[in-house]
Amino acid sequence: MGGDDAGRIFTGIAKSYDRVATVLSLGQDPRWRQAAVDAIDARPTELVLDVATGTGMVATALRSQCGCSVVGLDQSDDMLRLARTRKGTYEDLVQGRAEKLPFPDATFDHLTFTYLLRYVDDPAATMRELARVVKPGGRVAMVEFGLPRGLWRPLWWLYTRIGLPLLGRGVSSKWSAVGAFLGPSIERFWRRNSTEDVERYWREAGLTDVRTRRMSLGGGVVMTATKAGPGAGSPGAATSRGTPTPASTPLAPAFYAARGGGWHDYWTLLHPPYTVWHLSYVLLGAALAPSPDPRTVAGALVAFGLAVGIGAHAFDELKGRPLRTRIPTPVLVGMGSAALAVAVAIGLVGATMFGPGLLAFVALGTALVVLYGLEAPIIHSDAGFALGWGAFPVAATGFAVGAHPLPIVLASLAAALFSLAQRRLSTRVRSIRRRAVSASGEIVFSDGSHEVIDGRSLIRAPEAALSVLWLAVFAVSLGVLLARWL
Repeated sequence: MGGDDAGRIFTGIAKSYDRVATVLSLGQDPRWRQAAVDAIDARPTELVLDVATGTGMVATALRSQCGCSVVGLDQSDDMLRLARTRKGTYEDLVQGRAEKLPFPDATFDHLTFTYLLRYVDDPAATMRELARVVKPGGRVAMVEFGLPRGLWRPLWWLYTRIGLPLLGRGVSSKWSAVGAFLGPSIERFWRRNSTEDVERYWREAGLTDVRTRRMSLGGGVVMTATKAGPGAGSPGAATSRGTPTPASTPLAPAFYAARGGGWHDYWTLLHPPYTVWHLSYVLLGAALAPSPDPRTVAGALVAFGLAVGIGAHAFDELKGRPLRTRIPTPVLVGMGSAALAVAVAIGLVGATMFGPGLLAFVALGTALVVLYGLEAPIIHSDAGFALGWGAFPVAATGFAVGAHPLPIVLASLAAALFSLAQRRLSTRVRSIRRRAVSASGEIVFSDGSHEVIDGRSLIRAPEAALSVLWLAVFAVSLGVLLARWL
């Protein structure tokens, strides 16, 4: 489909575009756009070109988050008319086509584009044109719809073929047409252009370190790369700011990640330190009772170990392979589903022993794992993580062993705060280990000494804290539980 057809399809929906796009994507579209903005990480002094800027959602995020200057380009009069109402967002707004940009070579420090390549006749040529206007060392980021894999594909097909048109009809006939158009359009594009093909288009355009991140079970794709510098012949030849540096050994995706593939991938998938950390909260919850039954404690440990250690982590690895394992997708889906099913079964048996109140915890725990796999924003937030993986195991186990409500509340609060600290420490570490292209610099102290800054130095302190904290939490929880038994 060409750009003229795209313009015809999307004319007349600009006023409702932001709101309806968020609803129809089940809240995922803003997350994908934010991931692209995070990947650009522009400086306040830099200029970013936002191609297919639409109503200006990415441009607004770039401006507010990075403080950079933004030039927007789009072919749609309707979209540009609304984008112009975003005061203070754009340095300039230009009507034009991505296939022939009205800018000189190397004009912009970085470039973003959303939902574009499906609407051009020659994606490879368009990528060359987009890369042409980016300075060496600049970042390029793309947001596009993707095709989920495995068991999620039939559900995606039903939603795009039936759900989207029906939901769109609730807004307007125009949105119903858009909803009916999207599913086949996405499928046609990826049938003609595999992910490997698109990555090749990027590399052939002079972009290096091309990375593809599949989000929301594969429903969204965020692709990022760096514009190669003069004479750069391979990924890693230039930093994100254009300074030539020798390629360095990439960091492992986690400090506990085992190298070598095979069974090592399954060890890595379990996130051993963090799984032990979260299971420690089960011990803490059990210790709140005067005399906790060892069988109840064992059952809770098994249930949470299956649901969190295997289920949640297996579903999480489906989304872009953050741990870079080679475990087949059907195996991940099967592992996660089976582990969650057994955990639920244990909870249902527990409800017959400890009362129907436990069913609420079983339902909530199941929802947490499923929503985590679906990357629901509320679960992936700092507060959601703290309550879901910190407070919830303490509260559920405390209820099962018959502890008093007040100690349960206080201990749950403590676990939530511990998990919040874990989240604050690990978020930056994950970003550097899994997404950073390069990191360089120098600290100069008052005595004249110097310290080199690189990726490893930036994560050394928070990871050292994490490697101690999981042991500390485990030791404290086990200690207070043993005090009940010994």
